[in-house]
Amino acid sequence: MLSAGRALSVHTAAARLPRSGQNPIPEIKLTTPTRKPIRLARRIREIQISPTLAVMNRAQKLAAKGIDVVDFGPGEPDFRTPRSISEAGKRAIDEGNTKYTNVLGTTALRSAIADRYKSRYGAHVAMENVIAGSGGKQELFNLMLALVSDGEEVIIPAPYWVSFPDQVAFAGGIPVFAKTEAAEGFRPRLDQIEAVATDRTRGVILNSPSNPTGAVIEEDELRRIVEWCAAREAFLVFDETYEFFVYDGHHHASAMQWFNDHPETVVAVNSMSKTFAMTGWRLGYAVGHRDIISAIGKIQSHSTSNPSSISQAAAVEAFHGHDDDVHRMYEAYCERREWLVPAINAIPGISCSAPDGAFYIFPSVSALFRGNVHDSTSFANFLLDEARVAVVPGTAFGGEGHVRISYATSMDRLREGVARMAAAVKKL
Repeated sequence: MLSAGRALSVHTAAARLPRSGQNPIPEIKLTTPTRKPIRLARRIREIQISPTLAVMNRAQKLAAKGIDVVDFGPGEPDFRTPRSISEAGKRAIDEGNTKYTNVLGTTALRSAIADRYKSRYGAHVAMENVIAGSGGKQELFNLMLALVSDGEEVIIPAPYWVSFPDQVAFAGGIPVFAKTEAAEGFRPRLDQIEAVATDRTRGVILNSPSNPTGAVIEEDELRRIVEWCAAREAFLVFDETYEFFVYDGHHHASAMQWFNDHPETVVAVNSMSKTFAMTGWRLGYAVGHRDIISAIGKIQSHSTSNPSSISQAAAVEAFHGHDDDVHRMYEAYCERREWLVPAINAIPGISCSAPDGAFYIFPSVSALFRGNVHDSTSFANFLLDEARVAVVPGTAFGGEGHVRISYATSMDRLREGVARMAAAVKKL
């Protein structure tokens, strides 16, 4: 039987003469037609795969070959999900809580999130102000689809989390970058945002503590940005995924502190992944005006529908008293940060300030650019090839000349990775 993808060419070959009394035997030749390129939509052509995933994929391919790679790439806690949270997920399975839930999440989970924001930040929110989804990334994506129209601009302080610009662009908007200063710890300021604002500005995305820099925005500065957005009828999407990991006396200020005054302006996005080491459970949430929550719920109803019922049951347990588990993770990050920053600064050509929060450092490596190592991408490839150390190039975050190093790994791996880096850069 011939493949549907093959074309037939039939002729009688003179060299193949039939035996007496037989008809000529046709010869069948198969030819492969010219393949046409797949036509993809504009929105796909204009976005990139997450660079952090690209680094992780390459590191995993090396590891699959038996090569020992110290992976400083992914922003994933190296801790296990606390036992009682995992047990709550198992109970959900055993008790048959494996059906569809409300698209926005269960009543128990949404109420627990609302209570958390009321108690922590004094925000007047209820269950109707909350949506749960398959990760904080999904809710950020849904928000851009719901709030941004074609040609509208969204201001993003740089360096930024890799997905923010592509999410804006996918929604038809235009990402506009407000450059922050390394000398100021990359903390965003209102004047930097004002400098790039236009009459097409639709909103602002802030991430504090920041991925990749660890910057924590000052409370007074955040208040001014909230009020500026409100006065312009612009939205402020506030990603506070790393809210519990703040160091050296810095204070996490949430934009939800001003939600009561500006409910049409402020939307907070958060996640279970970092705080409770629940990355694989894929559960995040957004808190904001009920009309905004309803709008992104409409989008979610046509994409993923509700998040996992099992993950939601585990999340309810997480919100009911796991501060001790979170504190143990926090103390480990403090120890790692205290060791890592001076160790990295001891490598000639690399300089790094201590991050305010999260679990990343964002050192400058531009002093090491020479020859074939001429930017952050080639430097990251050099480290992976020469030292078997995976880092993420700063260009992925709008911070060329830097790399991101995650210290969400053990002290032993941190020491091994830094030692390999120090040996490798001597070759430059």
